[in-house]
Formats: sequence, structure tokens, C-alpha cells
Amino acid sequence: MKHWLVAMSIAGLLVGPMISYAADQQQGASNVSTPRHGQDMESVRAQFGEPQRQIPAVGEPPITRWVYGQFTVYFEFDKVIHSVQHHS
Repeated sequence: MKHWLVAMSIAGLLVGPMISYAADQQQGASNVSTPRHGQDMESVRAQFGEPQRQIPAVGEPPITRWVYGQFTVYFEFDKVIHSVQHHS
């Protein structure tokens, strides 16, 4: 039983820093402003302009995507549920 605890502790020491490093890289990758969760389509359009591409709603509930130069916005009905920055 003790060998298992030692092995798990060593694994945590080896993997933990790698996970933290990856999270730090992702957070610091870009300072691009994106729409906030809960914003409606009109306020997104007013703040960020017309999207480069609008992908029609699919599914139930309907999910619509607006693609901008540096990010994509996902809407459920007319509210933002997620914004994703594009990799450069």
C-alpha cells in the first residue's frame, strides 16, 4: 500500500508542473477582447461589429456561431454561451 502512495506522489510532482505550465501558456497567449457570457447578439454586434461569417443555428436548443478575425462566438438562441480565441 505504501508503494502505491509513493508512486502517486511522485506522479503528482512530475505532472503537476506541466499542467500548470500549459494553463499559464494558454492564459497568457493573447489579450484579445471577446464577448462576455450572457451578452445578446445586438450588444455583440454593437461592440465588435459585423462578423466575418455567420453560421446558421443548428440543433436544439439552436446554437449559432459568429466568426470574427481572432475569435468565434457561440450563441444559444440570442445569448453568448462561449467565445473561443483562434490559434495564431
